[in-house]
Amino acid sequence: MHSVSLGSHRGAHERRHGHFFSISLSRSFYLHIESPWLFDVDRWFHFALPASVPREAHDDTVQAMEEARAAWLQHSPSVLASHQSYELRDMLGRSENRFHMHRMDDHEIAKALYKEVKNGNLLFVPERDEMRKCVQAIRQQREKASRSAAVRAQKPANADMLRSLYRDTPRVPQNFDNAQPFKYTPDAISDDVQSIAARGVSEAHDAECHAQYERDMDECTAYRMAMGGQRFMDVCSQRAFQNYQRCRGY
Repeated sequence: MHSVSLGSHRGAHERRHGHFFSISLSRSFYLHIESPWLFDVDRWFHFALPASVPREAHDDTVQAMEEARAAWLQHSPSVLASHQSYELRDMLGRSENRFHMHRMDDHEIAKALYKEVKNGNLLFVPERDEMRKCVQAIRQQREKASRSAAVRAQKPANADMLRSLYRDTPRVPQNFDNAQPFKYTPDAISDDVQSIAARGVSEAHDAECHAQYERDMDECTAYRMAMGGQRFMDVCSQRAFQNYQRCRGY
């Protein structure tokens, strides 16, 4: 059995998903307060635990339980007063801690119950469907954050690609204000074997130069939007063609 320990609620973490638990919060808390030692969180919310990622799914479920507790703590003070005395005492009695309830009035019982949930000694267990929606939202939020981190990590790689592309290009002043994008035509690559021989390169070497040129152009296209749009594409295309011509012996 996988019992869940939430620890003491500190309220510092931003909560975004409390709205998922409106149904459970509107019902009697008598049905939703459990001992953390007797509650098997994984079995209760088994739908949220794909076998492929058991640890990650368990963590998402525990985070959803944290969200549920935060929502309960926000709504419970005004709602606890509406419960019957025996309900309050029964819920508090589910804690491992022992209280002299025969000496406590209902207000003291409600206050102690609130603290037990806040400290993690009792759990607020919402409806399964509400938990399913909350777990799904948490997972989507985590995946979105992972994608954003991947994009940030890719930026240095983009810079490395540009340095690699330009590393052999002479540093001379150039004015690209009126630059036109390079347009490839079949005539740009000669099929004349004698011309290839005159440049001192083999036909295989010439083909490899062309293949590298195509790879450079693919990179220009891939990074076009991320690196400045059409202006970047114009400059990148010209650089790629210059490298191509240099490779072919021109």
